[in-house]
Amino acid sequence: MNQRLNQKQLKELKDCFNFFDGDNSGSISVKELKKVCESLSINVRERELNELMKLMDSDGSGCVDFQEFVDVMADQFFREPTPAELEAAFDTFDQDKSGYINEEELLVVMSRFKGNITKSDVQKMISAVDKDRDNRINKKEFINIVLNHNKN
Repeated sequence: MNQRLNQKQLKELKDCFNFFDGDNSGSISVKELKKVCESLSINVRERELNELMKLMDSDGSGCVDFQEFVDVMADQFFREPTPAELEAAFDTFDQDKSGYINEEELLVVMSRFKGNITKSDVQKMISAVDKDRDNRINKKEFINIVLNHNKN
């Protein structure tokens, strides 16, 4: 495993890997990667999927195992997201383009990632980052939580 990652980061990567590995085979196939992209409303062509798999699949097996996933994803823990990436991430959540992430929007997106998330879970998430106490997350609050999470 990557020596720079702590146990919490490895667990986050394992949880993410398990989410991608829909059939619990211990590896991520092109088909599973495509399904994840589609569930996140990311339109990706077959060529792009195959290129991504080639980058990640260092042993040429046709699938990405956990070690290969860690090798590719580890750097993400140690780099600062670009302003464009933060904007795109915020826009993924802000489905109605109001400039805020409300309870319903957060519930929809988090359900795609986590599955059985409750309204109570979402309310707790919002209250943890909602500095101005308006029961929604504005872009500044979103960026602060993302940047602070990356430092932990």
